[in-house]
Parts: sequence; structure tokens; C-alpha cells
Amino acid sequence: MEDAESSLIKFDATKLSAATPAELAGKIFAGKARRRSWMASLTVEEKYRRLLQLQRMVWKTRYAAGKPSPAPWPDRTSV
Repeated sequence: MEDAESSLIKFDATKLSAATPAELAGKIFAGKARRRSWMASLTVEEKYRRLLQLQRMVWKTRYAAGKPSPAPWPDRTSV
């Protein structure tokens, strides 16, 4: 079984175009459950590293758009 992260990368929307609303909802909730399970298996340090990565991505995007945003937390994982 592939993990949630790799299944996000391999996502193919063409399979969903002919799905009924109930099938689509089932696929969405199944994917959500896989991602939650995968996140729960990560160490606290890895979760923190990924949170910092997301903060930096959001900050750069907002900065480029000229919108104020708090600076990302400093990376203290190497301390």
C-alpha cells in the first residue's frame, strides 16, 4: 500500500469525472483517512519540520502578493 503522500502526487482527476456524488464523497473521505493515518505515523520532529515548510510556503506566497503576514517560526530542529 502506498502512503498518503505518494498518493497525493499520483492523483488523477480523470477517474473522478464520471463518478457519482456518492462515489466522489467516498473517495474524498477515504483519501482524508489515509492522510490522517499517515500523519499520525510521523514523529513529532517530522510534523514540526513539515509545519515549518508550510509556513515558509505561505509566507513567500503572501509576501509576493504584497499581503502582510507573520514571519514563519525559526527552524530550531537542528538545536
